[in-house]
Amino acid sequence: MGRTTRVVNMSVDESLYEGVDRLAREKGTTRSQLLREALKQYVAAETRWGELLRWGEDSAGRAGVLTEADVERIIHEYRDERG
Repeated sequence: MGRTTRVVNMSVDESLYEGVDRLAREKGTTRSQLLREALKQYVAAETRWGELLRWGEDSAGRAGVLTEADVERIIHEYRDERG
């Protein structure tokens, strides 16, 4: 069976390195595990935001909201209706 992980090398500034090192010690884990979890959370959040943005764009398109001017118009219409 082949390797299931990949090695990633990256450069970070000294203060970030020290912060990661300190946090890993405090949590009783390795820098690698800490960075894996951070990257996993970042990728999940970015993926979710992308899904939400696409949903919003699709919903806006179906509602005929295509520009910022449309948003302004709808807000003004709503405010006018409420008096």
